Amino acid sequence: MVSWWLLPWGTYITNQGVNGYLKVGIPLNEDNSHNIAVVADYTWHQLDSYFGLRSFFGRQNSGFLNLMYQGIPNDSHRFTFGLRNFFDGYVQTLHDGYADPLSASRRAVFADYDLSRKENSLGIYGEYTYTLGEKFSAVADLSLDWNSLYGLFLSPRVNLKWSPAEWLVIRASGGRGTRSPNVVVDNLGMMSSGRRLDIAPDLDMESAWTYGGNITFYIPIGFEDNSYLSFDYFRSDFTSQIIVDQEYDWSAVSIYSLDGPSYTNTWQADFSVEPFERFTVLATFRYSDSKVWLKDRGLVERPLVSRYKGVLNLQYATRMNIWTFDFTAQINGPARLPDFAVKPGESGMSPVYPVLFAQITRKFKGVDLYVGVENITNCRQKHPVISAEDPWSPDFNASVIWGPLTGVTAYAGVRFTLWK
Repeated sequence: MVSWWLLPWGTYITNQGVNGYLKVGIPLNEDNSHNIAVVADYTWHQLDSYFGLRSFFGRQNSGFLNLMYQGIPNDSHRFTFGLRNFFDGYVQTLHDGYADPLSASRRAVFADYDLSRKENSLGIYGEYTYTLGEKFSAVADLSLDWNSLYGLFLSPRVNLKWSPAEWLVIRASGGRGTRSPNVVVDNLGMMSSGRRLDIAPDLDMESAWTYGGNITFYIPIGFEDNSYLSFDYFRSDFTSQIIVDQEYDWSAVSIYSLDGPSYTNTWQADFSVEPFERFTVLATFRYSDSKVWLKDRGLVERPLVSRYKGVLNLQYATRMNIWTFDFTAQINGPARLPDFAVKPGESGMSPVYPVLFAQITRKFKGVDLYVGVENITNCRQKHPVISAEDPWSPDFNASVIWGPLTGVTAYAGVRFTLWK
C-alpha cells in the first residue's frame, strides 16, 4: 500500500452560474422628467474545488430589488430617491486537510468549517446632481443600510467636476464603501498551502473610505489635436478589513479582522497622442504605496503588491480598419515577498521585469482573423512553488506568485459578427 503523502498533489476547480436581470421604467409625465423604475436581479452560483487534502463547496442564491424615483426639474438639477433590498443565501463548507507537522508518520489532520449564512440588507438612499453647463457638476449621494448580520451603517459619497477652461478638467471624489466578505472565495490562493487554516470567528464587514482626484490637460498636438495628459491620486483607508496573514504563524494561514491601520496610496499618470491618422500612442505609469497592520509585525508593506507598473501601447489601423496592429509593453516593479518565501542572502523583493505583447487583426466582412504573441521576452518566475518536491509538508506553498508562470505563448482566433 502506497503512503498517502507519496501521492501527487492536485487541484480542481469548477464554476457554474446563472444570472437574470430585469429593469422596468415608468414615465410619470410626457417629457420623462419624472419617472419611477424597478430593477430586479437574481444570481445562482456554484463553486466546487479541492486542493490536495483540502476541499471547498459553495452555493450562492442572491436577489436584489431596487425601487427608485427620479426627478429632473430643469437642466441644472436632478434628484433620485430609492429603496433597495439585497438577499444573499450561502451554503459554504470548507474541509481543511493537512499533514500534522509534529507527526513522524505524516498523520493527516482534518477540520471542518461551516461558513454558511443568510444575509439581508435593506437600505434607503438619495442622490442629488447639480450641473452648471459644461463648467461644473456635483453629485452627492447618501445611503442608510441595515444589515441583518452587521447592523446599521451610513455611506456618503461626493463627486465634483470643474472645467475652468476648454483644455482643463479637474475632478475630485470621496466616499465610503462596504462589503460582506466571503473568506474562501475572496482568497482562493490560500488553499494552495500545506499549512492549516486558522479562521477567526465573527469576522467583520469590510469598510473603507476612498478619496482623491484627477486633473486632465487637453493638448492641441497630434492628429486632430486630441491629445491629453492626466494625473490621478487616490487613497483608501480601511476601517475594517479581512487579513489573510501567512507571516504571523508559519504553521498556519491566519485569517482575522484588521486591528490597526491599513491604507493604499495610488498615483497614476496617463498620456495619449495620435501622431498621425489611425496611429495612437498610450502611456500609463502607476505607483502604489500599500501598507497593512499585521499581528506581531505592525505596519508593513502589503506583500505581493507591485510598487509600480508602466504600460506603453502602440496601435495602428489601415483605412476601414482592414488591418490592425497592436503592441503593448509592460514594466512591473518590485513587490515585497512574505518572510517565509525569502532565502538567506536574498533582498526580500521580487525583481523588476518586462512583458511584451503583440497582435495583428485582419478584418473581412463579418469575420475577423487575429494572431498574437504573449510574453515575447519569455519572462517567467523561477521556482514559483515553494517546497514543490514535498507538497504535503507545511512548507509547501503555491500562492507566492509575483510574475508570469508561462513563457512565450502564441495564439490565433476568429471572431464572427452575426448581426450589425
